[in-house]
Amino acid sequence: MKKAYYLPQIRCPEAILTVGGHDLSLPILHPEEISALSDRLILAQERFAGNSIFTIVDYIAQAAEQWRDTNNPRRREAQSVLPEVCGLSKEMVSLVLDDLFEQLTKKNLLQLLEDELGNVAILDRFCKKKNGSTRRRAFGPPLIAQILPGNVLGVSIISLICGLLVKSANLLRVSPEEIRLTTLFAESLQEISPEIALSIAVLLWDKKEEAMTQTVFQKADFVIAYGSDESIAAMQSLIPSNTPRILHGHKLSFGIIAREAVSEDLATKVAMDIALYDQQGCLSPHLYYVESGGESTALDFAKHLAEALQQLSLKLPKGLCDDAVAGKTQQLRGTLPLKGGTVFKSVDGTDWTVLFEPSPEFTSAPLGRCIWIKSVDDLSKIPSLMISVKNRIQAIGIAIPKTRADGIVEAVSKIGGCRICPIGEMQRPPLNWSHDGQKRLLPLLRFVDRE
Repeated sequence: MKKAYYLPQIRCPEAILTVGGHDLSLPILHPEEISALSDRLILAQERFAGNSIFTIVDYIAQAAEQWRDTNNPRRREAQSVLPEVCGLSKEMVSLVLDDLFEQLTKKNLLQLLEDELGNVAILDRFCKKKNGSTRRRAFGPPLIAQILPGNVLGVSIISLICGLLVKSANLLRVSPEEIRLTTLFAESLQEISPEIALSIAVLLWDKKEEAMTQTVFQKADFVIAYGSDESIAAMQSLIPSNTPRILHGHKLSFGIIAREAVSEDLATKVAMDIALYDQQGCLSPHLYYVESGGESTALDFAKHLAEALQQLSLKLPKGLCDDAVAGKTQQLRGTLPLKGGTVFKSVDGTDWTVLFEPSPEFTSAPLGRCIWIKSVDDLSKIPSLMISVKNRIQAIGIAIPKTRADGIVEAVSKIGGCRICPIGEMQRPPLNWSHDGQKRLLPLLRFVDRE
């Protein structure tokens, strides 16, 4: 029986949850026990916060280093279990874990802290500001409650680490798809520093159990939550009005390709942006605008992309596909040609689909490796095409010559989004990127100035 929770030094009755053919043991907890657990985490945080931030960074980096070793027992178990639990192929799981833990180095963690705080030591003591005699100190909330998603493998690990970097205790509600991974990583931290581990709880309860969620929110000093717009709205009503929060709702991404950039090599990079996480995340592209007037047309690029997706499917096979996504994809495959569009598709099933349509109107894709390619006369017209989704834009991938890039980037950044990056890197953001336009650590902190 594989344990799908992390509760250090706490014993409780268990229930069995079967996910992807694996039996996972979950704790049987009630709201009053969650309340008592929260109190214990807050007490543990007082001790944990006494550690130097540099020591905490070392502990996290050591745990991540273990996971970079593909022969590490926990890493091997994760690679064995996750494909059936989260629905990604084993090849994709291996690549995602590599990407995740390769960025969690001591250097990158310190860089994240320095980028946001300047002087990292203000998490340990009052430090003199650059100008004047005022000294400043930063404090994280005693307890952060986190409701985490299951569509992008590894989000729970990053979110937990950010909570630890501000010296907070963290109570995580993790999805069934990711609960085992997060549990294993917490066990790695426990092996390195039992003191840190005492300030972590990793749990899973049904979203319908609002009493559990509400109890967690009532005890928390800060709430981080992911979900659909509907689930975010429902959670809002459970969070005390005076509790600070960061809420991540539905977002989407797209790409822009200048006429000079159209090539088979670029199609290979686009294919990777589409395929990573099987196109399930907020950084997953829905559509690429291809500028007309070059040596190759948008339709030519769609053909190149179809070939690239086919080749990539042999290296990174698609995992399980949601029936609703597959149904929408099949419907588009059938109806688009009747409207003057062109469809390029995988021979078997809905492994991948490229939908070419001359109309530049923005259209969301069903995802699951299904992508729109649309033609636009000039890149300057793109901002006006994005008005309908301007509040939902997360990332914009670009392939634009340097001589033209500044003006286009300035124009599209005014519409929305929080990340503009080269095509091929859309789903591989740096650790210090501004998620939903916010810093990762600063919103969690309270600053005190000593004059």
